[in-house]
Amino acid sequence: MAKRLSTRTCETVKPSIRDRMLGDGDGLYLRVRPHGTKTWVIEYEHQGKRTKYTIGGYSRDGAPGNSIPEWLRHGQQSLAQARSIAGAWKAARRSGHDPAAEWEALLEQERQAEAAKRAAEEAERKQPTVADAIGAFMAKIMAGKKSAPAIRYRLDRLAALIGDRKIRDVTRQDVIAALDTIAQGEREGKTAKQLAGEVLTQAKRLWRFAAEREWIADSPIEKLTRAAFDAKPNKRDVTLRLDELAAIWRALDDRERCKSDPVTIAAMKLLILTGQRESEVCEAEWAEFDLDAGLWRLPAERTKSKRAHLVHLAPQAVAILKALKPITGTNRHVFASPLRPRQAIYGRTVNNALATLFKAGKLPNVTRCHVHDFRRTLISRLPDLGFEPFLGHKIANHVLSGVFAHYNHNSYEAQRKAALEAWAARIELLATGGENVTQLHRAA
Repeated sequence: MAKRLSTRTCETVKPSIRDRMLGDGDGLYLRVRPHGTKTWVIEYEHQGKRTKYTIGGYSRDGAPGNSIPEWLRHGQQSLAQARSIAGAWKAARRSGHDPAAEWEALLEQERQAEAAKRAAEEAERKQPTVADAIGAFMAKIMAGKKSAPAIRYRLDRLAALIGDRKIRDVTRQDVIAALDTIAQGEREGKTAKQLAGEVLTQAKRLWRFAAEREWIADSPIEKLTRAAFDAKPNKRDVTLRLDELAAIWRALDDRERCKSDPVTIAAMKLLILTGQRESEVCEAEWAEFDLDAGLWRLPAERTKSKRAHLVHLAPQAVAILKALKPITGTNRHVFASPLRPRQAIYGRTVNNALATLFKAGKLPNVTRCHVHDFRRTLISRLPDLGFEPFLGHKIANHVLSGVFAHYNHNSYEAQRKAALEAWAARIELLATGGENVTQLHRAA
């Protein structure tokens, strides 16, 4: 029988210029590298294939644990442990197994399982929270939009309550609980229930955004309604009489009553005369106007409907703009902000000026209104001047419904021009004629 290794031999054996292979039996060898490294190698033949497999390095103290897999995973074995492994592998070969190949296959399975676990953990880490989803929604969908700050405010109210939750894990009940919490607060001029409804509207947009990106399977809150929180939107239906518009006009011309700056006053007057939206008027640029032709060309990117729009300017509107030229003519914006260089005034600035007149009691005989109500008033009152009802919608750049939308593609530019000129003339007449001129209105 060949001489077997001893612990002393394993400890004291010296390297040579080539690998030294010291046998121990059962195919086990201690390999000593020229630089002194000592490793255990098992060499055997299985089904005609010769295998030489390194099971680990030599260690006097060996590997912790009581099983061969533990010793192999540790990578350092004592002489006794290496012998146990060699004996077990020899028995496995006699049973028709290839122990080195089976061990490698087991290690590969474990590596794949570990990789899958890490991938799952990474996927979980990347799964966005509600706050993450809000950030992405604002960056990709709302970037550059005028309404972005208001929408961000509403979504941040939601994020304050469930922002750290994975959006995938948020349930319908979680959102309801958050909205109920929001609804318990109060804000001046607006009930908290109304705010909760506004948060719900934006939350539904957020969850649709998440579903489109497959962060969630589908939105659990799509069927929630504002009515469930007693938060139906307050739809404004104020329509002023023409004499009320004239009263506002007179107040704007009275420096004792109206302390607003000339730019804000001019913007409010143009809102009255044209029936366009606050943002479309307040953000108007001088390049859009041809004052000699009395035309205002609104580009598609500045309209709510994303359709270019032509607005005919009555002589009164042209006069207002020409009077504004010396003040803002060197600016890009017609209604340039007196406080913020290179920016236009905000729609809410004009609305605040109107609200100030009401709060100060300067409009005692005028229905409390917002500047957006000027638009509704123009559409509603043009028939009082003898014009077809649909012309107001054409002037407002609305999409007509029904048969009109499908078959009638006439722009009615001449009629629109005549309507706006008659509208401005009537406002001027009522404003300058005071109480001596009465405007008759059609019954609703």
